[in-house]
Amino acid sequence: YVEENEKRFASVPRLNFRTEEERQVYLSAFNLARGCMLPPEGETKFNYYVFSRNPIWGWGHGHQVLHESLTMLAYAHMDAKSAMDSQRVFIEQQGEDGLIAYRHGPRGAQTYPHEGKPTTSAPFFSWINWEIYQIAKDREFLAEAYEAGDKYVEWLKINRDVDQDGLYEWGPYGIIENVRDWFNAVFQVTEERRLDKGELDISDKLECLDLSLMVVKEMRSLAAMADELGKSDAAERHRADAERLTTLINDTMWDEESEFYYHVDRDDHTFVHKGKDLKRREIIAFLTLWAEAAPKDRAEKLMKTLLDPDVFWRKNGVPTLAADDPWYGAFVEQCCKWNGPVWLLWDYMVFQGLLLYGYKDAARELGEKMLRVVTTQLAKNHNFWESFSPDYDAQDSPPNYVWDAIIARVLIDLYRLDR
Repeated sequence: YVEENEKRFASVPRLNFRTEEERQVYLSAFNLARGCMLPPEGETKFNYYVFSRNPIWGWGHGHQVLHESLTMLAYAHMDAKSAMDSQRVFIEQQGEDGLIAYRHGPRGAQTYPHEGKPTTSAPFFSWINWEIYQIAKDREFLAEAYEAGDKYVEWLKINRDVDQDGLYEWGPYGIIENVRDWFNAVFQVTEERRLDKGELDISDKLECLDLSLMVVKEMRSLAAMADELGKSDAAERHRADAERLTTLINDTMWDEESEFYYHVDRDDHTFVHKGKDLKRREIIAFLTLWAEAAPKDRAEKLMKTLLDPDVFWRKNGVPTLAADDPWYGAFVEQCCKWNGPVWLLWDYMVFQGLLLYGYKDAARELGEKMLRVVTTQLAKNHNFWESFSPDYDAQDSPPNYVWDAIIARVLIDLYRLDR
């Protein structure tokens, strides 16, 4: 039994852990990911994952979604073939038109049609595939992934830019597609709104900063993949598309007065939608670093806001909403809150963006914050939580959530940074 487990961990990077707690977090994160992987069945011939093995949480058994697949950025270090095969579930069930649906797995593609349109997920597909390839170095997988990613971006251009102005809107079932769920300061029209009342959210009525940046990242990832495959013309096309979209984001979504990026109204590109102020400071503005979309001077201005402890630089990481916003809530007593809680996968994108722009000290400090909150919760209650309180240790949300395995990648990146 011990020998089998040693073989399972044979390929993970060996780190010089500073403490026993770091080692326990590292091994536990890989075990979390491995424990959520299941063998092929039903309509897929590849292994797949569930969100959580919690036996009483049915939603967590609903098969793969792209934002949960960010787990593969860590898991590929443990089992690259399994990580690639998990991504192949999306590829084998991709629609002929290029659609990658909201969920994929043994029941096939689950599109959750709304207002006659299918639902996709936050488009992290090609970014994940490029990251996996840099670990696995499997060119056959890279070729498969590039073809599927190219088709998916073309689908997004047609179906998530309905007014064809070059900026992107979430679909009509945005409340699950955009990963924002409940308690969102921008996409919910009123504070009282919940899933059972009227219009779910307004993210299909806005030019959305987060989705537009995700598409930029997909295009940049596809360009890197095309370069590696020797497709120079395709690489240049993707880079040109990324630069056009980056220019539109900077021309439209930057507010010089507050020195921050926001969503804008789809019809008139203002920071107001039906009298609702859209200038609410969210973590997604810092994804401009992750997508390499912020000019250097604007990045410097963003850093002043990010590093302000009264706004985003909180004890346990970067919250989803600025701490000085009237909707800010630091307590986590249920799932799906986007009004303050720390979500590790979004903080990891901020972490990577800081590294890309050369803010190594800030990246190291953010990584340490993420590591501290995970260590604290594992020591207190042995759970990896869906999200974490930015300010407190007491909390409750769905436990042992697969994407928290990203903390193993944080440790790997921190080790490389120190080295």
